[in-house]
Amino acid sequence: MSPARENGRSKSPEINVLFRVRVKAGRVEEFYRFAGTLMRASRDEPGCVSFTYHQSVKDAADFFLYEQWQDQPSVKGHLAKLIEQYGPPEDDGFLPRALTDYWDNMEATKYRVVE
Repeated sequence: MSPARENGRSKSPEINVLFRVRVKAGRVEEFYRFAGTLMRASRDEPGCVSFTYHQSVKDAADFFLYEQWQDQPSVKGHLAKLIEQYGPPEDDGFLPRALTDYWDNMEATKYRVVE
């Protein structure tokens, strides 16, 4: 999908998120396949501009996910779909336990576009 147009110029996505995860030992190949499936499905969701997983060439357990969404309702819809598909989040989290169980640790940071 391409960004929305405003006055003939591209309108930047409102939500830009960078997730970095360290996958647990012995689960890298399983997570790689899962990440590919999740990536392809998420790209078809309303409001998704970009959703791409990357794996380090130096450390196979090091992944990052770069997401771009048009607006906060799109992100909320994506999170709701994840919970519907993969089950409830951990008590203090926002992502389903089925996802977080792959990771030793995770960092998530929202960014805004420099204009």
